[in-house]
Amino acid sequence: MTASKSKARATRGSKRALFLEEAARALNSRGISQTSLADLAQTIGVSRAALYYYFEDQQDLVFQSYRRSCEMMARRLSEAVHRGGGALTILNDFIDGMLGVDEPDFASLSEAAFLHPDQRNTILGLYEAILATIVEILNSGARSGELRSCAPGIAAQAIIGLVSWISMAKRWGSNTELTQADMVAAIKALLDGGIAADRKALVAYRPIDMSRSAMRADNVFNAEAMAAAKQEALLASASWLFNLKGVDATSLEEIAMRVGVTKKVIYHNVGDKETLLVACNRRAFRIWEDIAQAALSYDGSRLEAMCMAMYANTEASLREDWAPLSSLAGFEALPVEARTEVDESAIRLMNAYLQIHTTGQKEGSIAVPNARAFMAMAPGTFQWLPKWHDSFSPAEREIAPREIADLIRLGLRAI
Repeated sequence: MTASKSKARATRGSKRALFLEEAARALNSRGISQTSLADLAQTIGVSRAALYYYFEDQQDLVFQSYRRSCEMMARRLSEAVHRGGGALTILNDFIDGMLGVDEPDFASLSEAAFLHPDQRNTILGLYEAILATIVEILNSGARSGELRSCAPGIAAQAIIGLVSWISMAKRWGSNTELTQADMVAAIKALLDGGIAADRKALVAYRPIDMSRSAMRADNVFNAEAMAAAKQEALLASASWLFNLKGVDATSLEEIAMRVGVTKKVIYHNVGDKETLLVACNRRAFRIWEDIAQAALSYDGSRLEAMCMAMYANTEASLREDWAPLSSLAGFEALPVEARTEVDESAIRLMNAYLQIHTTGQKEGSIAVPNARAFMAMAPGTFQWLPKWHDSFSPAEREIAPREIADLIRLGLRAI
């Protein structure tokens, strides 16, 4: 190969890397629907025709962005493994490699169902290999006595969830005081020892009753109650599909079919897809705030209250009848009023959990160096799980809420 050809190939490679980094930022902040080739070209300052040299269409752009994310994770994980050390050292090196301040942004794998089947299978294959490597690191650490015993498949998903969550966490109004370094340190502290001041102490908390009671007999002929119940069922089904497949891969027809209504009914009761998404966001934060309030009023230690809350958040996320919308991407695509609502709710959630942490530290049940950063990152442990619901066995789904609560309480280090 001549020097001129080598230089031309290197130039094309660097341009593709630049385009994919910008695409990652756009996909994370605005979602797929607002990340077209035309939008990307305008942001970068090149012609749309120039991008077609690198990407066939929008699906190819998303595919290459997701493949780049998987390749980055695989490379950083391989580098961490080859550097050696214990399991926690390897995991910390992986986290630093993905989230260092000088590292490029990567696209969260939030909408793999949007891709063509062959593209989707490629991404899932790459992701499963990454997951298997982390599972083996966890198993190896448990065998050596460095790590406590846990459900490695759930813990591995939570680790990737934490790494992926940071791009969303930075956008919430509750986290504006935090730097990326604060958040990375919080992830590593969480995975190391959790929040318990005494990790050997037994903790017996009572989970919230998440059963859906049947409509009261006196509400059967109450038009408002019946309408509210129908809308709740609609929003739960929409949120479940959005979580499982992604917003842009889910059509109103699919949601209508799942609920057993027509698309016209959705338009009449909620509105178009954007309005439906806003309603799902509003419902999700209402659920999370209800759980936080239940934790505040919990009759027990503040550590038990935190465990109960994390258990409930995880259980709700993995149940079709609850299914609060997981906020993995697309925050900037929401209308301004909806973003303001999210920020206000996120601030209330942060204040509630900071109150629990403050009281817990005073009573001696909780020990966290940076409670705000810790709570900013904690949702990453459970918000990522619904996306991979179908990859979990029924037994794993059953134990996931307690596993996540234990991860928050204890981290991964052996007790």
